Amino acid sequence: MRKHLVWLALASMWACTPSGYHLTNRTAKRIGVDSVAAAADSSVANFLIPYRQGVDKSMSEVLTTSTGPIEKGLPDAPLNDLLTDALLKQASQRYGKPIDCAHLNYGGIRDNLPKGNITIGSVFEVMPFDNQLVVLTMTGSMLQQFLNHFASGHGLVVGGIRLKIHDKQVQSVTFANGRTLQPNETYTVALSDYIANGGDSADFLSNAVKRENMNYLIRDALIDYFRQQGKTGQPLTPASDGRISIE
Repeated sequence: MRKHLVWLALASMWACTPSGYHLTNRTAKRIGVDSVAAAADSSVANFLIPYRQGVDKSMSEVLTTSTGPIEKGLPDAPLNDLLTDALLKQASQRYGKPIDCAHLNYGGIRDNLPKGNITIGSVFEVMPFDNQLVVLTMTGSMLQQFLNHFASGHGLVVGGIRLKIHDKQVQSVTFANGRTLQPNETYTVALSDYIANGGDSADFLSNAVKRENMNYLIRDALIDYFRQQGKTGQPLTPASDGRISIE
């Protein structure tokens, strides 16, 4: 045991003693690696072929069709309405009971939907992020703050609700289920975990009455909705119902 301790002490002293070496010069050379400088590895490319074919096949699945391009815009637009209505429907099914309204952050809608076939790939282009569906229970006063927050600069995109905006403040809020916004009542809102976690400066949502994680990607909710629509045999028709108006 003592022998081991002696060796340990010597090793520690040696490690702490300067070796006498120091850096006097350093040179560097940039080596570019791209498709020109480095040829593709055919064995790797061949290995990936079946996986690429599987992804391409999945992304090419036609969910439904549209009679025209479906585009986003402010204060309201066909894509805004379609996506939030789809989210509200799928969220209510997942939740097991009606939800008062749905919200999507405008910046998270990354593309428009095309005329003709709407594929899984189309939905990925619109919603490329793996945001999870969350249901928040809010008081009416918090929901008012939430609506005002997005109406004042971030872009308000909602489903299941109609409202007017005056001087960047939300007024005349009416829900599709007939409810009106009352400060002391509670409401359920389907939205992304990004916003529920305080994204777009919505950190005040940490004080919501209740938070419920649905373990359901918003993108998957949209895919499920469009697939159901496709089974009806009726194409989508781009339209905005004027749920948000500015006075």
